[in-house]
Amino acid sequence: MLTGPTVQVLDDLLDDALKTQLIEVMSWIPVYFINRKEQYNSHDLDVHWFYPMTLSDDGDRGDVEPQLAELEDKLQVVARCWEAVKASFPFPVRLYECILSANAFGTEGGVHHDIAGEQARHKHHTVLIYCNAKWDIAWAGETLVFDQHEEVIAAVRPRPGRVMKMAGDPLHVGRSVSRTCPSDRRVLVFKLWERTEA
Repeated sequence: MLTGPTVQVLDDLLDDALKTQLIEVMSWIPVYFINRKEQYNSHDLDVHWFYPMTLSDDGDRGDVEPQLAELEDKLQVVARCWEAVKASFPFPVRLYECILSANAFGTEGGVHHDIAGEQARHKHHTVLIYCNAKWDIAWAGETLVFDQHEEVIAAVRPRPGRVMKMAGDPLHVGRSVSRTCPSDRRVLVFKLWERTEA
């Protein structure tokens, strides 16, 4: 299902058993509030609750896929999700980051691009997997994507196990959850590049 020129939403990429296991495991992962701007030479708004599944010392030039195989047994569900995500692309990709991101009421997301270099964005992809067991429409927390005129071109509700793919690193934001939301909004994030080599 396409929701915009740079956004694809896939509700059936992960089978039900994999969705259930992922949501259960992500529910107990501890998250940390961190400012990643200086360490990762990222954007000004890279300040949020997160848990690093895999990170590279080389930033977006790294390749962290081998680290997924080294995760403890309970986290191997992340590696299985990555295999499904990777197989959904019609070209080879290089994973440089995998994190669990979280936000609760009062922790507003910031509008941003994932990488600073505009000239490279056409090769960049971000994949979100929403990891809450339930999501009521009244809880808000949608992911919004904007065009070059800062108009909304996609709004994606965080349904359990839904996969959202963004191509070309468009301007985007994960909006805050509403005050009626009883939990945080958890999203497994894969950041990757189209491989230029064969």
